[in-house]
Amino acid sequence: MNLNKKYFGMTVTQIGILAGLAGTAFLLFCILGISVIRRAAGSALQPPTATLQPTVTMVLTPTQTTTPAPTPLPYESLIPSGWVQYRTALFEIWMPAGYKTAQTTDVLVTGLGGNPIVDLSLSGSTSSKSPNKIYMMVSYEPMTADTFEAFFTARLRGLGLSPSERSKVTLNTVPAVRLIFSGRKGNNTDINELTYAILDGTTIWYVQYTAEITEFYNLLGNFEASAKTFRVVK
Repeated sequence: MNLNKKYFGMTVTQIGILAGLAGTAFLLFCILGISVIRRAAGSALQPPTATLQPTVTMVLTPTQTTTPAPTPLPYESLIPSGWVQYRTALFEIWMPAGYKTAQTTDVLVTGLGGNPIVDLSLSGSTSSKSPNKIYMMVSYEPMTADTFEAFFTARLRGLGLSPSERSKVTLNTVPAVRLIFSGRKGNNTDINELTYAILDGTTIWYVQYTAEITEFYNLLGNFEASAKTFRVVK
């Protein structure tokens, strides 16, 4: 074979080299193509990655609640059977039968000192043979301080008596202060005095019960039941 003979302007040797380069290029192209196809096929076989979606959480706003005010009991339900009504132009109150209007009283303190106006004064006893008297008194006066607490504190300071008990209470939903005083009066008898101080607008009412100390505790339930029947006449 004449290797120097030219075809298309190239010798046989040159054509052989060109053919070898073309074959090598074709082989590389095939390898690259196969690699790309395998990668694509591998990606298609992989399971899709799950994308977590944000969860919406419902937040409940706490409901505001209010404490309901105590419901007043019907006034008639506060009156024990057989009790007697005492009524003036300003108020009414009920007591067990047997109490009479008293012209004089032997108590520890009228109101919380000062000069309250006595609107009702009663006396009674546990029996006709008892040497001890039981007193019940209702009085009132204008409040002469900016607040009930200031008035109350000043009066207690000036009394010279310290209450053995003091608490805030309600008399059938009406706010009041309950006090118990202890002392000795009359024929050197130890006595206790239950006092309710009630603020009605700019007027302070005092409802008080006084008895010999043993009788006092025996009758304390009656005294408290009586105080609940006190109401200002509107």
